[in-house]
Amino acid sequence: MFIGRDAELALLRAHLDAGSTAVPPVVVVEGSIGIGKTALVNEFLRSGLRARVLFARPDEVATNIPLAGIRPIIEDLLDDDLPVLLEESAPRVLRRRIREAVVTEPSIVVVDDAHWLDEEALDVVESLIAAPGMSALAVLLCFRSGTVPDSLLHAVERGGAALQRIRLRPLDSADAATLLDGHGVADDALIDLAGGNPLFLRLLAESQVAGVDLVDADATTPLEIGDALRGELSALDPSSLALLHALALTPAIAPATVSEVAGTDAAALAVATEHLARRGLIDADELRIVHPFIRAAAYRHMRPARRRRAHRIAAQHSADILERASHLQHVGSHLTSEEIETIIRAAEIVSATSPQSSIALLTRTRRIPHRERDLLLARTLLLDGRPVDAQELLRDVHAVGAPRGEGLALLLQSLRIQSRPDEAFELVREAGAARLEPDVIVELATLAVMHDGDAELDSRSWLEDDDARPGHAMALAGLRALSHLRVGDLERGRAAYLVAKAGFESLTASELLPVIDVVTAMGWCAHFLADFDDGTRLVERAIRLAESRGRFHVLPHLYLILSFLCIPLDRCEEAEELSALAITAAEKYNWPDAIPLALTASIVAAPGRVDADEFAARYRRLVDAGLPQIGWWRRIVRLFVARASIALGLPADLADLSIERNDIFASQKHIGLGEMALAAGDLPQALAHAEAAIAWGEQAEHTSQAGHGTMFRARVELAEGRVDDALDDARRAIGLFEQSGSVLYRRFAEATVAQLESVAAEAGPLDVLTRRELDVAELVAEGHSNRAIAERLYLSPRTVESHVARILQKTGLRSRAGIARHLDTALRQPRRS
Repeated sequence: MFIGRDAELALLRAHLDAGSTAVPPVVVVEGSIGIGKTALVNEFLRSGLRARVLFARPDEVATNIPLAGIRPIIEDLLDDDLPVLLEESAPRVLRRRIREAVVTEPSIVVVDDAHWLDEEALDVVESLIAAPGMSALAVLLCFRSGTVPDSLLHAVERGGAALQRIRLRPLDSADAATLLDGHGVADDALIDLAGGNPLFLRLLAESQVAGVDLVDADATTPLEIGDALRGELSALDPSSLALLHALALTPAIAPATVSEVAGTDAAALAVATEHLARRGLIDADELRIVHPFIRAAAYRHMRPARRRRAHRIAAQHSADILERASHLQHVGSHLTSEEIETIIRAAEIVSATSPQSSIALLTRTRRIPHRERDLLLARTLLLDGRPVDAQELLRDVHAVGAPRGEGLALLLQSLRIQSRPDEAFELVREAGAARLEPDVIVELATLAVMHDGDAELDSRSWLEDDDARPGHAMALAGLRALSHLRVGDLERGRAAYLVAKAGFESLTASELLPVIDVVTAMGWCAHFLADFDDGTRLVERAIRLAESRGRFHVLPHLYLILSFLCIPLDRCEEAEELSALAITAAEKYNWPDAIPLALTASIVAAPGRVDADEFAARYRRLVDAGLPQIGWWRRIVRLFVARASIALGLPADLADLSIERNDIFASQKHIGLGEMALAAGDLPQALAHAEAAIAWGEQAEHTSQAGHGTMFRARVELAEGRVDDALDDARRAIGLFEQSGSVLYRRFAEATVAQLESVAAEAGPLDVLTRRELDVAELVAEGHSNRAIAERLYLSPRTVESHVARILQKTGLRSRAGIARHLDTALRQPRRS
């Protein structure tokens, strides 16, 4: 019986079933418990809609299955079971597939009780609303009053959707009387008691028809809807109550299983079904409870022992591992070993999409000792950005003895993420380093490299000769390469990197996954050695694997290094997106060190793309972020803070540009010092630093750095008025950048060549001379000797001799007399400013 909501129903049809529109319409229906949201949705779905309907109704009882809230929608769109989709697709890939499937035809996504959506399901709904090109989509969401999330409203704003909010009011007295009349009841006292709430009215009416008196005339407080429902449940006969309890289970059970869960035979089940349908509590045809509030109340009404038994029976009849685990989690300390294994397997599946769901599943079993469960829980806590909780769990697990194997590796990792390397090294010493397992060795090597350890990494002394896991050997080779490069040993670093790169390219996904953290080290090696293409491919593969297999803890670092690798490949827009992803992931997974380095990437990607105000804003964000704890990351940030300060005309800290022995950043620091000298007008000093930067690049066989030094020398030469020399250097830089695969910087060099060619073509006869050279030329033209010119200009005769030589070279003249004639002709021509 649909009463009192005709205006709202017409509004839904007008907004949601009008066909494709310029922007997707979104309707949010809000109201209190029992006010009629579900009835309105059901009537809307029965009204003959033209568009495809994608419907879901999440449950109040947590299943701890990610995306369970919209499972019917996902399985309908992608024609596959949710467990399979979760296991085979990375979260962002799954979201993309859902978006692509939605737009194949006009569709209305309808979610009743959207306030119970799990976080991942809400994220998918919001991504649909915010995505561009979704004009064929309409969305209807129902929320209890005051529960509409701000993130949803922000998604509507981002997507430019047309939002309509409908707030359901209580029924007026006439409509309330009509509803009661439909149940054969006429009682003004019930109308007053229910306050216009349709579900409350129906419960009161059915109770009165059944002869159950819910209203206590002597009560000191007024009856509320929850009281009425509890009274209704208490008045049911045992068979009807058992059936209602069975139907209240979440996840919902198959009709064939209902009789066994309820503990009744077929005849009693039929009688109970008819009785509950007559009371308006279930739909007999679909064998389901008619209202979510009734379902939740019936579930809470079950005694704990009966609830455990019902869930265990439901699990035994479920072919879906996620549903089995969702039922078994309610069995608690009564779980068998086989049942715990089922929960562990399900937790592994969902950890990639939702570490929180995995943690919730595993935590429900903690009262039963189980080592593998505890290790998975520790890994998942790390994925969820909770290294402190992981550390505490692992110390509890190993309270009776020193941790070893995977447990020790995870404990080391938790301390590394917290930037507590000293404690990690002490743990290893306590464990005894004579026979460390490969997992521990790789984690220990990662700690040593990331935190400026100086021990030589030798896989032969750490790994057994017959170790069959190539991933560990390649991981140590990659870490060894980075350890060499950090201290400026490019020769040994390059050799180790080439070995590691060949090994990593041959690893299967299962071999790569245990050492996926080391891909970040390989990415830094590729960046330092200008192997941008191969480095990018390796890191992109690791990101896909990390996202699909739930290795979220490493994503901030992978996004970060890929951002730096994309910049020289002229993929700066992508680099900035990755920088933003790295910051978001670092905040979510509790790795603050990644944030200033990600902001550094946005500074490096800025030239040629942003104006001065935006560059200054990025600089301020970087400075405000502070410095990383990791030593060599700190040096990178300080270097680019100094260079950005110089570019903005701000004071720079010379200590940030101090060049150490075997400094991997020496070329960039020389350029920074040269930029400082150039800004101060000290051209000889600027030129000296340019030459030093080039020399470092050539000695290190690093063509990209040699190219940067050559481009800076061109800047200095242009400042000196040596346009032809600057042009030659810019052309030389094109070749160097081409050789190193630095697409962006090659493009910059090509643009510089075009500008300099234009300057050279337009230059007047005096434009090639600096101010000082012009002074010398004028005195030469007047017939003064080098000694006389030196005395007048306060220079040494040797300096004057050098100036005269450069004047002859630049002008192509052969004698001092030629200078006089050339100058006389030039003075008759207009000079270019």
